[in-house]
Amino acid sequence: MDRPDASDAPDAADAAADTSGAGAPRLTAEELAFLLRDPEQRAREEERAARSNRNRTERRASDPAYADRLRAGDRERQRRRRRREAIGRPEQPEEEAVPLPDLTVDQAASRLADHLRRGGTAQAAQLRSRPDRIAAYAEAFAVYRMLSAAGVRPTRGALAALLKSHFGRIATPSQVQKLRDHVESFAMPGGPWSPTAGMSGKADTDGHAPGGDRPGIPPLPRR
Repeated sequence: MDRPDASDAPDAADAAADTSGAGAPRLTAEELAFLLRDPEQRAREEERAARSNRNRTERRASDPAYADRLRAGDRERQRRRRRREAIGRPEQPEEEAVPLPDLTVDQAASRLADHLRRGGTAQAAQLRSRPDRIAAYAEAFAVYRMLSAAGVRPTRGALAALLKSHFGRIATPSQVQKLRDHVESFAMPGGPWSPTAGMSGKADTDGHAPGGDRPGIPPLPRR
């Protein structure tokens, strides 16, 4: 019995060509190359990719510096993607900064401490016992005021950079967000850092500055 000639069997290229008839979608060059790949080669590539993913996951768990590099690379790719997506879009208007009084870091800390001593809440009492938190707020006050000299609300990145360079304080983006929000909260009317606080001679006694939904005394993680 004669064996069928292998050349009589349709190959992947013939199958791909059949799809180019009337009414059928045409394959792209990438799709055609994918179909023509050797199945064993595809299996080897998939296994290599899976092995690479396993190695990367294990190294990330055991090497903090490597994990930091991966996260930094992810953030950079996200920034590039956002920049590409922003092309052609109108620029967002800049947010206005909250005005702050002309105080040194020590003066800002002293005003906040006095404000808390007059507060009768558990939060105020808790924060009074944590001078490191009061210092963090006072430092955030100082860098916010420096960066907002032009009247524009400082970005989290700029605040984080200046906190690190001026005070050696390293803060995560979420911590910087809380610091910024609460500097602005304490600068509301009745708060210790309101521009008119030193004029009235009377501080708010609620233990926090009024400001709508803004919390008055946020929990600040340790350095």
